[in-house]
Amino acid sequence: PSPSTRPMPMNLRPCMPFICLAVASLLARGAGAQSPSPPPAAATPVGTWRGTSVCLVRPSSCNDEIVVYRIAKTNAADSLTMDARKIVRGEEREMGVLTCHFTSPDGSLTCAIPQGTWQFRVRNDSLVGELRRPDHTKFRDVRAIRTS
Repeated sequence: PSPSTRPMPMNLRPCMPFICLAVASLLARGAGAQSPSPPPAAATPVGTWRGTSVCLVRPSSCNDEIVVYRIAKTNAADSLTMDARKIVRGEEREMGVLTCHFTSPDGSLTCAIPQGTWQFRVRNDSLVGELRRPDHTKFRDVRAIRTS
């Protein structure tokens, strides 16, 4: 008979349950040792971001814009600057420089201005944000990707 159809020797039959148990135990131990990898830490927002800033309150003097944000470190550990610009007729126009607070564990960036608060979240190469007015009205929605 072929090796696959040959009967198991009598002296191995009593050991089979123990062999199966030992193999299963080793497999389970190996699986338990492999813990799932922790979620990736929030990426740093430092760099250049390009995307859109869309008005959510209409009618208003607000316009949808293509934006460029240049985010840089400051001397304070949890503080960053955001040089905000918009694209008009193919050229960058200054909108202003904001001072922002960055919380590394959750990737949140908060920039307070007299007209409200900008809140952003960084996830890898994606920057998602909004501007809320002091009365908590969501005024703008931002979506940008890292370009450098």
